[in-house]
Amino acid sequence: MTQLFKLMLPVLIFVFCSFQKQNGSNKEVQVMKAAEGQMDLNLAKIKPGQERNYGFTTFDSMDLCSVGKPYRLLEFTNEFYSGTIDENSNYITITNDWRVPVVLGSQHRFLFSVSGNPGNYSITGMGDAGLARELQKLSQSTRDSDEFYILTIYPLFAEFYGQESNNSFSEIRFIPLASAYIAIPGLRAGASYTLSEVQDMVKKAIEARKKPAPVKETPVKPKPKTKVNG
Repeated sequence: MTQLFKLMLPVLIFVFCSFQKQNGSNKEVQVMKAAEGQMDLNLAKIKPGQERNYGFTTFDSMDLCSVGKPYRLLEFTNEFYSGTIDENSNYITITNDWRVPVVLGSQHRFLFSVSGNPGNYSITGMGDAGLARELQKLSQSTRDSDEFYILTIYPLFAEFYGQESNNSFSEIRFIPLASAYIAIPGLRAGASYTLSEVQDMVKKAIEARKKPAPVKETPVKPKPKTKVNG
């Protein structure tokens, strides 16, 4: 029996990973369907003159919009922010919050914010036209099976793009978005980082913000020389 179990273990692992991937994909499909079903109602909220705020021009026909592959939000846990981090610990929370691109003419115009649980997803916000364009550039060279993520660091107002391939979250690499370059000094343009590297950089950036700014001493003006009448 033990020998049989050892022979079957690789098969069981493959089936389990396939089920996990399929389950994640099912959520992705449900999120897209929810966004698509509620799209017209939310597009109607865009008032005349506000089109450019959502990546459109006055000549675009929003009736032709569709939704693209969503990005799932990641967050650090409270433990990550409250104490010293352990490199071997997991501080990531995979949320049920998503960003769904609204697509027109093969271009991502803006993002729907979608939240909820399977079978009960709803659009809770809309906007971020600049972020939609930025994410589209980063996620163009992908496969249908890849999973897209946005790691949000709320204390720094910074975000990273992450892409998971082959159902291997442990090997995911993160690419800084524009907000991260502003919030975290020293990020290299075009570079990608491991989760451990991101954790370390974020911690250092938060600690740096806590340090009080050096007090600048006001220079003392020299007293004018008094003339001696001789």
